[in-house]
Amino acid sequence: FKNDDDAINKKTRKLLDEGLCPMLCIGESQDENGMGITSAVCATQLSKDLRGVTAEEMKKVTIAYEPVWAIGTGLTCAPEQAQDTCAFIRGWVAKMYDQNTADNIRILYGGSVTPDTVDELMGKPDIDGCLVGGASLDAAKFGRIINFESK
Repeated sequence: FKNDDDAINKKTRKLLDEGLCPMLCIGESQDENGMGITSAVCATQLSKDLRGVTAEEMKKVTIAYEPVWAIGTGLTCAPEQAQDTCAFIRGWVAKMYDQNTADNIRILYGGSVTPDTVDELMGKPDIDGCLVGGASLDAAKFGRIINFESK
């Protein structure tokens, strides 16, 4: 959709103003990942996309970490990297809002979630769920994903 952060912020505000619950998807490109700047990219996106959103409104927001390079490619972020990034996001929320908001925000991982990767991803303490794309189109795969076994 080629939305910039200003457009995403306006859409987030509009959804909140209308009483809806936005899902904010953030993540880095493959080049940014290779440069080791995932946290910096996510911090910038969070700062711009959540501008003007209050701690009270954050109760309605879900954040999905979706590395752009993993969406629909079959590539999945290593579970440890996904955990590190989701923990960073939770820490950012604590710093910008408060610990209670951080403890209660839902942070999902999205990016080629499969039956082979879901158990380990869902076993991570800062990953509250998965945003499933293409695998949701296959009943057997999706059934296995929603019946994950935490490791």
